[in-house]
Amino acid sequence: MNKTLLGALALLCSFTAAAQTPRDSIAFAAAEWRTTDLGDGAECRYAQIDMFGSCQSISVATYPGRSFTTAIVHLDRKAEATSALGKAAGAEIAVNGSYFNVKTFAPVTFVLLDKKVVGRTTPEELMRTNGIVAFKDKKGRKMDIFPCDTTQYPDVARRYRSALAAGPVLIDNGKTVEYTSGDSFYTRRHPRTLIGKRADGTVVMAVIDGRFKGQGDGATIAETAYIARQLGLTEALNLDGGGSSTLWTAKEGVLNHPYDNRRFDHEGERGVPNCIVVRK
Repeated sequence: MNKTLLGALALLCSFTAAAQTPRDSIAFAAAEWRTTDLGDGAECRYAQIDMFGSCQSISVATYPGRSFTTAIVHLDRKAEATSALGKAAGAEIAVNGSYFNVKTFAPVTFVLLDKKVVGRTTPEELMRTNGIVAFKDKKGRKMDIFPCDTTQYPDVARRYRSALAAGPVLIDNGKTVEYTSGDSFYTRRHPRTLIGKRADGTVVMAVIDGRFKGQGDGATIAETAYIARQLGLTEALNLDGGGSSTLWTAKEGVLNHPYDNRRFDHEGERGVPNCIVVRK
């Protein structure tokens, strides 16, 4: 079989896996969510939903962006569980950050902290790192999510106080971003983490569990973007996934089922060098 035909088949598979139907949106809307009030307009919720011919295990935290402080926490070549980073930061909510070298724990995407660049996007990450979450003010109440390539990083460093590059961008200006890559990162179902905003300024963090057949099958990038739309997001960015995917709150603990211990429980967190935390 020649390479052209193999590429065409890979692309076809990506479209097949990404096929969503009105039934999926109905299933999402009718889901029985287990919801917890976190105070001051924030909440977290969890549901298992039959979508895309699979079981989607989805954990979500939402809060009014201007009523909370959102910040990037970053360790220098060290890694800790997202829950531990959240607790140490005195946070109400924490979600894992962007991609990193699993051996050295060094970031492999652009990271800006208090106007200092502490991470740079490597050539290997260009296939998926095409966006950024950035904060203009010290309190992190002005969060922007937008497409961004490496040529724009100097401008981001001038305009913003802190920023974290990741990707791919899922929703841009209210429109789903479509990708035709046949790479397995895009086309296969994996645990996924995303961050986004609604038009009213509500910030949404979500984790889709994966690799637990029949309990949390995971999502393709196209399916992740579809779920982001169902969450009402007008801007959304995919963060690091796989074993890193973790969503934690001070009130409920780890909400999702991190994959690193291969058990469908809340104990399998992977150490990560950075995360995004939310404080009152």
